[in-house]
Amino acid sequence: MILLTGVKVIDGMGNYPDDNQSILIEDSKIRWIGKQGDWNNHGEPIESINLQEKTLLPGLIDCHVHILENPDPAAIPYPNPYQAQRVLLYSVRYARKTLEAGFTTVRDMMAPNELIFALRDSIAANEIEGPHILASGKCITISGGHGTQYGPEGVIEADGEQEVLKAVRSQLKAGADLIKIMATRPALSKPFYGREAYQVQEMRAGVDEAHRAGVKVAAHCHSIVSGVKNAILAGVDSIEHSAPLDDEAMDLMLEHGTFMVPTLSVSAGLQECIDQQLFPYPPGALKRAQELAEETTQAVSTAYARGVKIALGTDASMPNVFHGNNAREFEMMVACGMSPMDALVAGTMNAAENIGKENEIGSISVGKLADLVVVDGDPLQDIRILQDMNRILLVFKEGRIKIDRRK
Repeated sequence: MILLTGVKVIDGMGNYPDDNQSILIEDSKIRWIGKQGDWNNHGEPIESINLQEKTLLPGLIDCHVHILENPDPAAIPYPNPYQAQRVLLYSVRYARKTLEAGFTTVRDMMAPNELIFALRDSIAANEIEGPHILASGKCITISGGHGTQYGPEGVIEADGEQEVLKAVRSQLKAGADLIKIMATRPALSKPFYGREAYQVQEMRAGVDEAHRAGVKVAAHCHSIVSGVKNAILAGVDSIEHSAPLDDEAMDLMLEHGTFMVPTLSVSAGLQECIDQQLFPYPPGALKRAQELAEETTQAVSTAYARGVKIALGTDASMPNVFHGNNAREFEMMVACGMSPMDALVAGTMNAAENIGKENEIGSISVGKLADLVVVDGDPLQDIRILQDMNRILLVFKEGRIKIDRRK
């Protein structure tokens, strides 16, 4: 058993932080929470760790990554073709970097089935170090739709209700933890941007089948608000990227309880590419990228004010959106008007609910997995400290210390 003492606790649920708390970890779970000095161990052997002037958070959660892909536009042409052997080797390093940053769970949002499921299962078996991974594997898209640039390794092309239904069943059989469907077309490539992909009835057949299997559905949606509305009406659980939005779309999200996963980091990464003259998209796409950044910022600000549920996702792997720098998203959420506390909830309890793991992770609560992060400082005072690896002192995953920077 491990007893953490004297620590400030930000519980992930938005409650006012408690100082001088003690947390008892037994095996993989949180067994007890109370005031420092209140635990009577009854003679049980306990390792005690004094964390005075430190802050304890739930393990952070990123709901949208592509952990197989290299985000450096100067290193590998974008989009990066899946070269199976090298990609899998890269991913081991990316998984480790993500865990080192305090992110103990991620949701991978498109990759070849064999590669991403192998990485997921190897981490789960403690063969290599990394966060818990929930993986969609191949995404589902229309013929010639977004994602087809990766070839059949990354997507299943499906048109009409029956083909979408069959594609969902195929992914469930393959072992997918969730289904990702491309509800709109590419954002930056003419002549496709600003166009819907699937209609409501096409998506609904697949969404209903996934839900019958107890699996969540995430929809890639941006550049056209009617595509967002179609996805919500089809019953998807989250809208990825999420811009632009109008009042009707936000009303629908509130009515259906649909999560928004904004991936604000993409806009910052693209701006850096522009500044470095490494913009990896076709001529004419620059203006659209800048418009999309503005639309996303506005959508997050308005959705937050309206009470739409927001969960953190970075789209790590996009140009200059690096694995291990996932916490940058918190800073960008705050810049959009979110309070630091609500930004942290977006990356903990909201994210856990979005991925269907709210009973296991996402908050510091008795009975939940001891996925925990110890921070030197208070992110409520300065959210940017979460981007400083030297201030991520300890990372626990299932009760075990995986990262230790105290020395």
